[in-house]
Amino acid sequence: MTEYATTYPEAVQLDDGEELLLLGVTGSTAYGLSHEGSDIDRLGIYTVPTTTLFTLGFNMAKASHVLTDPDDVQLHEIGKYIGLVLKGNPTVTELLYLDQHEFIDPRVQPLIDMRTALLGQRTVRAAYTGYAIAQAKRLGNREQEGRKGFNSDLAKRTAKHGRHCFRLMLQAEQLLTTGNITVDVSEHRDELFEIGELAETDVAEFQRRFEARCAYIDALESVLPMEPDAAAAEAFLIEFRRQNLAAS
Repeated sequence: MTEYATTYPEAVQLDDGEELLLLGVTGSTAYGLSHEGSDIDRLGIYTVPTTTLFTLGFNMAKASHVLTDPDDVQLHEIGKYIGLVLKGNPTVTELLYLDQHEFIDPRVQPLIDMRTALLGQRTVRAAYTGYAIAQAKRLGNREQEGRKGFNSDLAKRTAKHGRHCFRLMLQAEQLLTTGNITVDVSEHRDELFEIGELAETDVAEFQRRFEARCAYIDALESVLPMEPDAAAAEAFLIEFRRQNLAAS
């Protein structure tokens, strides 16, 4: 039987009437790539009262909370969150695939259970490989513009972006071939740190490996449908809003 949390970290701050639905530790800690001094990143879902949706001042596009004290916390209202997942947003999608959550409200369990239905080949390929390609091109452009060499802070960020690109490739491959994500990529730690070092020291070789991995992923057959099941997602959201209104 699933055990549901009843308390959550003090770092989470909500406005009156808002309720936390799901919270998990993401970033390098979840990936198994953290080191001494790594920040703790949290991602979550909250809900506003259903009646708030009908007010003049409510803007779904801005329905997020970004907190930085004492830890980094990003929260999205459930309607906005589902919309981001349907677009294949990698960061928000992995919240549904964490091995454990710091907080979970039973009302959001059906969303976790239907997570694969929120995915589609087109959106996964566009969001995961698309973002990674854009990041890789930025590194290449820096080289072509003659901006060689990095100060220590920039080198660290460059290496981190290099690791991030290839981690997204790993997750894209998993989603396309299995419909699942293993968020903890620590078994690939050595490979990812090697790739990150290449991004810092040998952009040409980094891009060669990156392009080879992209070509491999482009050729993969997928277990996912071409498009996510937006109708199922909408049906869940409507029922969630209805029940939330009845309980208010």
